[in-house]
Amino acid sequence: MEIKKSLENRFNTALANLTGSPIREFDRYASSIDGIIKLTLGEPDFDTAIEIKEAAKKALDNNRTHYSVNNGIIELRTAWSKNLKDRYNLNYSSDEVIVTIGASAAIEHTISAITNEGDTILVVTPYFSAYEGVGILNKCNIKFVDTVDNKFKLSPQVLEKHLEENKDAKAILINYPNNPSGVSYTREEVKELADVLKKYDIFVVSDEIYGDLTYNYKHTSLAEFIPEQTVHISGLSKSHAMTGWRVGFIAAPQAMIKKIGVFHLFTVSGAATFIQDAAVEALTSKEVDKYNNYMLETYRERKDYMVPRLRELGFEVPEIDGAFYIFAKIPKRYSSLGAMEFCKLLAKEAKVGVIPGTAFGKAYDNYFRISYATSIENIKESVERISQFINK
Repeated sequence: MEIKKSLENRFNTALANLTGSPIREFDRYASSIDGIIKLTLGEPDFDTAIEIKEAAKKALDNNRTHYSVNNGIIELRTAWSKNLKDRYNLNYSSDEVIVTIGASAAIEHTISAITNEGDTILVVTPYFSAYEGVGILNKCNIKFVDTVDNKFKLSPQVLEKHLEENKDAKAILINYPNNPSGVSYTREEVKELADVLKKYDIFVVSDEIYGDLTYNYKHTSLAEFIPEQTVHISGLSKSHAMTGWRVGFIAAPQAMIKKIGVFHLFTVSGAATFIQDAAVEALTSKEVDKYNNYMLETYRERKDYMVPRLRELGFEVPEIDGAFYIFAKIPKRYSSLGAMEFCKLLAKEAKVGVIPGTAFGKAYDNYFRISYATSIENIKESVERISQFINK
């Protein structure tokens, strides 16, 4: 069916600068190659815990299929508030929490609520592509804070430099443990960043979706040190293997929550009630906690196998602190190809699918991302295929 000709050029002009997710696009390309091992998507290969699924079934049997309170049922907001206190020493009331349709919606609601057309937002790179997309849709001026020279860590000095150069910036977006690098920050490093940020009138949008997936030290939230200017974003997709359930959270001071809640109300209204019931079980069940710890230790085993093997093959890999990604540098002999062509070559010749670094920022044309959210058998076989490819 064709659109009326006179309507073809009457869409939101911001859409002209967006085509879709570069991660999904390359995953589709990789999926077309027979026999490929895909290390592409950031999706746990585990099933959701049985206790969570049973809670959803029970909720459906109890006809929990009607409208929810817009910001989320009180039981779930209270459970998330307690989770933040117990795990990260954050003090939010249930009225300072919104339940969203995944963390992606939380990012969209937040940026939409705090920016006007033409506002400047800073994005710490490498970054999840949705940050740029949401900024473009809100017609923001996006400026990137590159971290490649500091092994993908934002230093207080670089942060202050960018804040001084962009004193009108409305918000800064940071994600840690980081997708795609797996790099995170110690408690001392988080405090140093917070000490810089608190000197400026800027919203801090802290995406901590991988906060429960850390290996070397306990996760520390920026919201512990600067709660008055931080929007804490997270969810259950990664930590609880609940990607398809779409449960995310925003926690922030009530004045922020009231404004962000307006965008939440007029875009999605509210999350499904029976899914929220299941999410309460996810946050309160000791059996689910045990399962989550099992998943974390399995990711650690995969990381501890794959990182040394890749380094033996000559790949530069940063220290992995969390999440389930490796952001490796393309070998010098292939560097002239750039990320996209190297990843296509790897997919065609080695039958291993990874994501080009340019999906996480234009500065990363010499990098590619590996997701080790797959079986150890796939990981061992993929490393062997990469080895044969590199040494041919």
